Amino acid sequence: MTISEAIEKHLDYVKASQSLGTARTYATGLRHFARYLASQSLPPETTDVEALTLPVATGFVTWLYDYLLKEVAGGRPEKISEATKSAYFSALSRFFEYLIVEAQLLPWSIREYDTLRKALARAAKSRRRTELPPDKLPSQEIVEALLAEAHKPLVLPDDMPEGERRRQTLVRLRNVAMIEALVSSGMRVGELVRLERGHLLYEAHGAVVKYAKGKKEREVLFSEAAWEAIQCYLRARQDGGQGKPLASLPVFARHDRGAGSKVLSLSTRSVQKMFVALASRAGILERFHLTPHTLRHFFATEFLSETGDLALTQYALGHASPTTTRIYAQTKREDYRQAHKHVFGSKRRRRRED
Repeated sequence: MTISEAIEKHLDYVKASQSLGTARTYATGLRHFARYLASQSLPPETTDVEALTLPVATGFVTWLYDYLLKEVAGGRPEKISEATKSAYFSALSRFFEYLIVEAQLLPWSIREYDTLRKALARAAKSRRRTELPPDKLPSQEIVEALLAEAHKPLVLPDDMPEGERRRQTLVRLRNVAMIEALVSSGMRVGELVRLERGHLLYEAHGAVVKYAKGKKEREVLFSEAAWEAIQCYLRARQDGGQGKPLASLPVFARHDRGAGSKVLSLSTRSVQKMFVALASRAGILERFHLTPHTLRHFFATEFLSETGDLALTQYALGHASPTTTRIYAQTKREDYRQAHKHVFGSKRRRRRED
């Protein structure tokens, strides 16, 4: 795969999981990265993605500063926007996370990946946000409205063919399970669509998010409502006769006519479209730009508010580096399970009943 092709695939994911403004900023940052590569005799259109070594990636830091100084700031360093520079470095960091951790297109070691992340963080020298902007955080009311819309019973005509009736029923059960899972786990949508049945943790009512061999993996937990919805959906699906192990089948599958009887994984874009449709029917889009990623913000805020434990919240979100959290993993896992049960357990069930 060429670098240009990898950038396009990554930006497709960003468009499906982030706000329009973030997607545009990331696209601009990666266009600058493409210009930098061309200046290093690595034209993105024809250069294989494996040519992206650590020295090549870190070289972008000085190139971007020189470019912004000359082309944007008119030679005046004080005119270089720290926020803009930080955003472009964030775009590059996220792109390499996609290449190394998610798509597994680059065989970098954890040490190399961490070195790049630290280099970009130092170069950014950004002023950290003290709070999440209001347009990034959905209210409890908005999340409940989304869940209520997803849970609405289907009203189907009596003469609908049985095959179509089953298809629409599965779509509804799947959507309920996905939204409940995102609300109570803080998963990224890219992680959600890659879940396989063998990744589910039946004792803990959660799942293991797996990446490449030797790379990080993390545990996510679901509320009882989410776990029950997932199990209800999987029972209704009645997987079988697929010619491959049941454990390797996706937890959340396509149910469009093109998929037929095959159990195929969803794309991040299809999840985004589902969100837009549900949010539109619930009247949410008039008030808030809801995306799957905003539910991750909701989870983080709820979890931190209830536990008051920043370290646990970072652990729950998978933000901590595997190299620095490994020795604490067992203790944190137990603490995380107890805290999650407190936040998304009986309290949320009572709220729903009220």
